[in-house]
Amino acid sequence: MSIVVALPLSLADTYSATGLWIFANWLEAQGYGTNFEVLNGAGYLGVDFLSDKSNSEILAATKLYLSDRLSAQRFFPDAWDPFVVRNLANTRDNLMKVAGAKYSYRQLDDFSDLIAANIRAIPEVKRVLRTGVLTQEVKLLYSQERLASYGLRPDMIAPVLNARNTTIPGGTIISDDLGIAIMPSGEFNNHEEIANVPVALSDTGTPVYLRGIVDIIMGYQAPPPLLNYYVNKDENGDWQRSRSINLSVQMLDGKQIGELGRNVSTVLEKVKVDLPKDLIIERVSDQPRQVRESVSLFLEALIEAIILVVIIAFIGFSDWRSAVLLMISIPVTLTMTFGFMQLLGIDIQQVSIAALIIALGLLVDDPVVASDAIKRQMASGKPSIIAAWLGPTLLAKAIFFATLTNIVAYLPFLLLTGNQGDFLHSLPVVMVCALVASRIVSMTFIPFLGNTLLRPPDQTERSLEVRRKEGLTGHYYRTADWAISNRKIVILIALGILVLGVVIKSQLRNAFFPADVQYLFYVDIWLQNDASIDATDNVAKVAEEIIRETIEEYQREHVKNSDGPILEGISSTLGGGAPRFWYTSNPQQKQSNYGQIIVRLSDKYLTPILVPIIQAALSERIPGAELDVRQLQTSTVDHPVEIRVSGRVAVGSLEEEKDIALLREYAEKVKEIIEKSPYARVVRADWAGKSLVMNMNVLEDRAEMSGVTNADIALASSSGFTGSTVDTLRQGDKEIPIVAQLRLAERGQLEDVNNLYVFASDSDIHIPLRQVATTSILFSTERIYRLEKFRTITVYAFPYAGFISSDIMANIKDELKEFSESLPAGYQLQISGDAASTKHGFLQLLMIMAVSSSAIFLALVFQFSSLIKPLVVFATVPLGMVGALMALYISGQPFGFMAFLGIVSLIGVIVSHIIVLFDFIEMRHAAGDSLRQALLDAGILRLRPILITIAATTCALIPLAIHGGPLWRPLCFAQIGGLILATFGTLFLVPVIYTTMVEDLKWIKWVERKSKKGRDPSDLVTT
Repeated sequence: MSIVVALPLSLADTYSATGLWIFANWLEAQGYGTNFEVLNGAGYLGVDFLSDKSNSEILAATKLYLSDRLSAQRFFPDAWDPFVVRNLANTRDNLMKVAGAKYSYRQLDDFSDLIAANIRAIPEVKRVLRTGVLTQEVKLLYSQERLASYGLRPDMIAPVLNARNTTIPGGTIISDDLGIAIMPSGEFNNHEEIANVPVALSDTGTPVYLRGIVDIIMGYQAPPPLLNYYVNKDENGDWQRSRSINLSVQMLDGKQIGELGRNVSTVLEKVKVDLPKDLIIERVSDQPRQVRESVSLFLEALIEAIILVVIIAFIGFSDWRSAVLLMISIPVTLTMTFGFMQLLGIDIQQVSIAALIIALGLLVDDPVVASDAIKRQMASGKPSIIAAWLGPTLLAKAIFFATLTNIVAYLPFLLLTGNQGDFLHSLPVVMVCALVASRIVSMTFIPFLGNTLLRPPDQTERSLEVRRKEGLTGHYYRTADWAISNRKIVILIALGILVLGVVIKSQLRNAFFPADVQYLFYVDIWLQNDASIDATDNVAKVAEEIIRETIEEYQREHVKNSDGPILEGISSTLGGGAPRFWYTSNPQQKQSNYGQIIVRLSDKYLTPILVPIIQAALSERIPGAELDVRQLQTSTVDHPVEIRVSGRVAVGSLEEEKDIALLREYAEKVKEIIEKSPYARVVRADWAGKSLVMNMNVLEDRAEMSGVTNADIALASSSGFTGSTVDTLRQGDKEIPIVAQLRLAERGQLEDVNNLYVFASDSDIHIPLRQVATTSILFSTERIYRLEKFRTITVYAFPYAGFISSDIMANIKDELKEFSESLPAGYQLQISGDAASTKHGFLQLLMIMAVSSSAIFLALVFQFSSLIKPLVVFATVPLGMVGALMALYISGQPFGFMAFLGIVSLIGVIVSHIIVLFDFIEMRHAAGDSLRQALLDAGILRLRPILITIAATTCALIPLAIHGGPLWRPLCFAQIGGLILATFGTLFLVPVIYTTMVEDLKWIKWVERKSKKGRDPSDLVTT
């Protein structure tokens, strides 16, 4: 029988068979067979022998040898799994069962390097990073005994190779007017030439070549610092796991990501001609595609919003001409807004499109008011050309200040800092552009088009006297009149609504930013700190299989009519995090005990459904490892719940061990507190447990007497087990390190440390390490994180599916505060995660609210020449906030940054409506109406424009709430609820408070004027 290891054909004659002879000797010593022979052929290595053991026993012994003796998964990095051959006729079938990678790591390096070089030439590309590339090394594997038998030390190899592997030019000779360069030979062209370097003389005086002392093989850096694998379906529909290399393409600032995506696709199609046809090139994360889909959805939402606004206009005006006028004004305003955006360098992306949707209601506000004023002037008998000019002009001041308040309300959002400021930078800019464009259109295009389109009504418009009694205006008149008469009751009701708002706010869950819904989600794998990358790889294999099975089972049971598989591919990175594949993802540093699995689905709306299902499956079936299944986030917070325990003592304190022990003790208490919350799924500390460490205690007296130093001992250990670079082999543009290292058989187990030879650096002395040092195994804290140079343990937690971080914090905040106060001097507790980000973000929004409110208040003071009237204007704002909170509560949305953003931005919208209402009140005052009549008549005259504008704004937000996903949904619901309740406040509460200010508190003076005779009560022209 034979044990055979298959290799890629490109590696023929690359690996030495010496290691297999050691394996054969081990098998024979363990009683697994006799008559061993090593097989060495093109594309394979193996061991042939006689044995009565079964195939499973032989394979189990092979696995035991690899793990215990070599601490490896394979004999060679590029090798397939070993298989047993008893009957040559079955060889093909056996090969199929263990079939591995067709291409070696070196070939993948070359392929990916070619792709990266072509992509770097794209104008939009900033840089291309490759991860998962294994550094190729020439291994000089030596035996201590054999080296010592020739009187050589490991450190003698480097000078010999350096003297031979020279690149020093031989100068230039001038002959016959020609300068001829002299190029001495000597530089290594391949690893075989290294074998022929003489390093010593034998006792008989013949040269001893390097090949007679060491095994020379082409290998890779071991253990590998980082590994990548990709799992996808082959042409037969079977899942396969292949080694891979990740290429991360970063774009230059100011470039278009859509253009980048198209250029990358073009380059890949061209470069495939020079690559093997069966080489798999897949996009794990395709942000151009994601951006393209996102922009498409937002454009769809914008179109739907425009259609809804036009429908509202047709219903509201009951006049097709007015509706057409409004319909024409929307594209004109949007075109002008796009022009402003182009001048300011604002791209078309989801935030700018969302800003247009939010602004859509405001865009139609000015045209609605202007066209309504034109119609009223036409109804009063004015010629169309005069009415088209006079209507908007009479309201010019009010419209200007209404527009100004909205601009002032949004501009302070430019003060946002950090990631939120970067993300939302275009929102206030686009809003201001849209408002300015709307103002220009209302004073230019609307009068021009109004003169052409609008006509005086066929029937005389109903007088105010009639409207006070009939229709919707009649109901409003009677209700508002009752409210003024019973203003104390109305004020009490308003105060009750505000109290209700406080109660609702206490019931809302706080979530700084929601999870995003994308085609990708990922799994973080954490093992104990001292786990090897092979151990991490083994866990990743099992996790990948569970993920596949879970998704396929879900598809069979719940998605029966799917066009294709839900799971498209899995990319695993072991020994560190994957390159940044999402704008909020923070790649983990390289560490052998960490791995990251990225899962790509065909339907992104299944992501939030599958994540908790897969989390439950992984937690149940993989004990002993920490696996966290996570959706992509819209914020850069690493963990939703984070509590930091810091030791504010001297960094170089002599009591370091005591400080570390205390930090661990306090962190453990914090863990216990968080674990009490029923919403916390898992609680961990980032330092994790202690690591296994071998202490090497040098016996100074013995070392001195033996003629070796501490440096000799350390050098022997590091060069023997880790290896030392002795020279470089240059092949093309690659520089391959030549590394001297002990043979695997002499460094595969812990007891091999004591058998290590220590060579003196200045003599031929070599002695076993056990004679000059003792070794001991202990546990030590090897992972220490610092914050502001102080040791800090971060205790973090994840909530169960359906809950958020604020649910956990609400349970534990009191106990955390009590524990924090009990900490001794020099130690402190810091709350991080979502809670800290929420606090910081809300403080910024409160500052912005204060700035915008102050600026609006100053503008109102300037407009009204009064300090009291602006207070009446602001009286409805709290109602809008309560309406926003009620909408969030009813819709089940959390109170987060975007919801708060929606509430803050409500101020300008609410105030702008009241400003125009005040202007109508002053007009009715000038027309001679009494206080009550002026308030009620102004409400009647403004009722239709207000209702049309509010209906248009709220309906325009509905498509954004549907297509915008969890990020924009809270903002939309907050604005919808706030505008609806604030509208009632504008129409009913403002007259009540105005009356209270005039008649009860005497803070506003109202001088009755004589009614102007001979005028229609609806004529708003003042003289």
